[in-house]
Order: sequence, then C-alpha cells, then structure tokens
Amino acid sequence: MAATVGNVPCASIRSHSHRQHNNQENKHGQIDAFQGGGRGSGNVNAQIMGGEAGVSWRPVAPLRVETSLAYAWGRNVASGDPLPQMPPLEARIGLEYTRGAWSAGGLWRIVAPQHRYALNEGNVVGKDFGPSAGFGVLSLHTQYNVSKTVQVSVGVDNVLNKAYTEHLNLAGNAGFGYPANAPVMEPGRTAWVRVSAKL
Repeated sequence: MAATVGNVPCASIRSHSHRQHNNQENKHGQIDAFQGGGRGSGNVNAQIMGGEAGVSWRPVAPLRVETSLAYAWGRNVASGDPLPQMPPLEARIGLEYTRGAWSAGGLWRIVAPQHRYALNEGNVVGKDFGPSAGFGVLSLHTQYNVSKTVQVSVGVDNVLNKAYTEHLNLAGNAGFGYPANAPVMEPGRTAWVRVSAKL
C-alpha cells in the first residue's frame, strides 16, 4: 500500500511468499535445487517468506530522503534446513537534492551477515559457500539536464573501495566463466559517466 500527501512521508509495504531470486519454481510449488561439485539436482518442497518496506520523505522541497528494508527467509520443508541462495537482511538509505537543472544524491546500502545457508548447494547461477559477512557500500552521483530530452550523469560506485562479496553470487556459473571454488568479489571503486536521451 502507498500514500502521498504534499511533503508528508509516503510509505509502501510489500510482502511476498515466493522465491525472489534464482531458484526455479515449478507448477507444483517445488523448488529446483542444485548441488555443487557436480552431484546433481532435484526438487524440494520449500517454505519461503519475506517482505519489503519503503518510506519516501521530503523534509524540504529540494531534498528527498528514501529508505527501504527487505528480508527473505526460506527452508526445506522435508529436512528443515535453510534454502540456498537466500538474500540476507538489506537496508537502503538514499538522499537526492534537486535544484533547477542539477541534481545530486547518494545511496548507502547496508547488508547484514547471512548465517542461514546450505553449504555447497544452490541453483544454476550460484551456490552457498557458507556464512557471508555483512557490508556497507556508499555510492554518489550527480546529474545535469541539458534539455528536456538530454541528461548527463556522473557517479562513483563503492566510494570507499570496500572489498566485499554478495551472498547471492555468480560463483560456479560456467556460462560466465566464474570459478566454482570461491565467491566472486564485487567491483571496487568505480567511476562512470552516462548520457541519456529521450527520442
């Protein structure tokens, strides 16, 4: 649900009981689970719950503050074990300041450690290597509207050059050529420039 009145904060809450990520669910409500090390794959009955909530607020006209929180939980109904490749608790805090044709903002993404895992099990995209550490990543950007149809944006992702890995990773994905025996490190500090045009 969502509501917006003037500068009053607007909140949106969304719940879900389906798989958010890369496991494949068949028509019988089962999850196709894959094991690492070439040991095969199979279906499991899964119980999955989760939710997302977000708030957007304008304390003053040029400034917008946005926050969100997301969490998912899953288990193998037969064994009671955690499902693989379940995302940990994640919070996002964003600021956006707009003045005329200029805007600037930042996003702080905070991810909690994940202690619920299924060792060496996963799906066609990745697998669980064990518990994963939490991390926080800061990104900044600015944009200039050259005209109503052209925008130029400049930004820096991972400003603090944090070394981290996602619990949901591409390790073991042969289609991308990633190794299967270690999590894939995410990019460090990255600068980018983008030009957008509406035709």
